[in-house]
Amino acid sequence: GEIPLPERIAYWSVLMLIGAMTSLVVTPLVFEKWLVKFHPAVPIIVVSAIISLPITAGLVVIDAIGDGTVASPPWWAQQYLYVLVISAILTTGAWAVDRFQDQKKATADASLAATTSPQAAPSGSAFAARLPVKFRAAQVYAVSAEDHYLRVHTSAGETMVLMRLADAVRELAALEGQQTHRSWWVARQGLADVARGDGKVTLKLKSGAEAPVSRTYQKAVKDAGWL
Repeated sequence: GEIPLPERIAYWSVLMLIGAMTSLVVTPLVFEKWLVKFHPAVPIIVVSAIISLPITAGLVVIDAIGDGTVASPPWWAQQYLYVLVISAILTTGAWAVDRFQDQKKATADASLAATTSPQAAPSGSAFAARLPVKFRAAQVYAVSAEDHYLRVHTSAGETMVLMRLADAVRELAALEGQQTHRSWWVARQGLADVARGDGKVTLKLKSGAEAPVSRTYQKAVKDAGWL
């Protein structure tokens, strides 16, 4: 027969709790650590797939408790697909809302930074909007190209953004800086020391990272008074 309303509420409450708890643990790991270099669609699919596993397990257990029998594996697979579709929709929606809120906060932070200390923020809302929230108020030390992504070196650590180096340099024009290599741009505020050896020049950043200075850019860097 049909499950009574109180039992249905308890049933779905347990499953939603399982999904929420799993999401709290899995989402930051997947989006910010494991798959940070990938297109957002990839971590969304992975998160949805992982979240769906314990929810489906919960369905199987609750169903077994209610009927006294364990359903067949094909039934498990069918339920997993149902849960996966719902999880993907919810995860995509959560990502979109989070992205929208990040964009709004980036604009507000950039406006505030422009009226206080322009060197303290990543120079402009366009570039700031690309960074995770915790990096928005940090000083940008350098950006380095890695495949289709840029590694952003800041006073708050490193993060990755999907964009071209040339676009980043243009958006960071308000900061004093120099391109030191075809894949590196360094901000003056990030420079800690200069190292020379074997005919090579390297800029040491305040973060501890080292930016190479290729022969092509050595004159410009020297003319800027960095060497």
